[in-house]
Amino acid sequence: MKDSKLIKTLIHLDKTERNRYKKFLISPFFNSDENLVSIFDFIDDHISKNPNELPEKQILWKKIFKGIPFDDIRLRKYFSDLFKLLTKFLSFDLYQREPIVQDLYLLEVINERKITNLSKSSVKNARIRLEANEFRHSQAYLQRYSLERNNYEILNLEGDRNIRSNIEEINEALDIFYLSEKLRLFCNEFELKILARHSYKLTYIEDVKNMIKLRGYENVPSIMLYSKLLNLYTDSANEDNYFSLRQSVSENNPLFPKKELAEIYSTMINYCSIKINEGNSKFLVQLFDFYKEVVSQDILLEDQSFSPYHFKNIVVIGLRLKEFNWIEAFITDYAPLLPENQRDNSLSFNLAQLYFYQKKYDLVIKTLQSVEYDDYIYNLNSKTMLICTYYDTGETDALFFLFDSFRAFLNRNNEIPEARKVLYRNFVSIAKKLARMTPKDEKAKQKLTLELEQMNNVASKNWLLEKLAEL
Repeated sequence: MKDSKLIKTLIHLDKTERNRYKKFLISPFFNSDENLVSIFDFIDDHISKNPNELPEKQILWKKIFKGIPFDDIRLRKYFSDLFKLLTKFLSFDLYQREPIVQDLYLLEVINERKITNLSKSSVKNARIRLEANEFRHSQAYLQRYSLERNNYEILNLEGDRNIRSNIEEINEALDIFYLSEKLRLFCNEFELKILARHSYKLTYIEDVKNMIKLRGYENVPSIMLYSKLLNLYTDSANEDNYFSLRQSVSENNPLFPKKELAEIYSTMINYCSIKINEGNSKFLVQLFDFYKEVVSQDILLEDQSFSPYHFKNIVVIGLRLKEFNWIEAFITDYAPLLPENQRDNSLSFNLAQLYFYQKKYDLVIKTLQSVEYDDYIYNLNSKTMLICTYYDTGETDALFFLFDSFRAFLNRNNEIPEARKVLYRNFVSIAKKLARMTPKDEKAKQKLTLELEQMNNVASKNWLLEKLAEL
């Protein structure tokens, strides 16, 4: 039963949403079969108790249809009907939360049914609602186009030729929507080329740029942001493109939905990360300041959940800049928003990182030894951090025991890609030589330093070089 599309979709909804679906089901306008309501109640009750342990469909049947022999075909039909109503509910639920969409559909009905007595007030209400909407992204201009287009049809219905047509307003709204979406699509193309290395052929890039200049749309927020984002993709070597985009995003972010902003911010974060990896240290501060800005606006939250990837990045960058107090407060405030199935691992590991940078080595050991990580990446990083900790504290016995157990872990774990295993085997090898080295053996130190510098595939290379330099 739990493998059905109906069950999987219902589990995806929270309790409040399922309650709204129940109200939808009991409405005679949408459903007249009371059996569907009873089946939903049974499923909803068990999902609320434990979505991972749902009863067999025979138990459901026995509960709902007492005394009637089990009929799998009939039950499948009920499930199918419930699923169709669920998809209809999801569309209706979104429609209910979008008043401007309701206004625009009403205008279409007025035109279709020629209900002219409703036209003026309905156009006025739609226009007021659209102007009150703070967003100026491309979809806002699509809605404006729909409003003006419907108004044009209404004016034709009324037949008053003395009233000036709104055809220019239709044209402008359509132009801005089209140009904004084309720019966004061009940016998506460049992103996909980077991530997936696929090839795409999108048309009219230069024509779109020329039309923007011709129409004087450079300062329209949706066009300006995606034009600057496109410049970042096409001329990434010019750092001015980043700073220009950064300023425009900061000035205009209230005009865009958070989901759309998150896409733009993700590109900017990746750009900063590339610059940092190229050795451009000023972007470390830039990225940290940028992260603080987006965190304060909850831009990175998705369904009230914080990405473990961004969580770890923020912690690492803040620690490198020695922003210990801010990072400690960030971990405390945002760890509860991490996905539940990753929360404990992420919290313990990032706390251990904070303690390591603060040189609170006893807390590092205590924190890392108290958790068995499910994710192999956390396992690799935690074992690496423990090696660094044992080395810094002179815990020789624990250090050499960990060298052997880490190597055994790499050998027996089939989940870890071979290329990543090589990184950590090399780390263990160099760290073991480092631990055995006597401080005054300059010849051995130079030899190991040269060996390490020529290695491209070794984890925590900077830490190893730093410890060699300290000898």
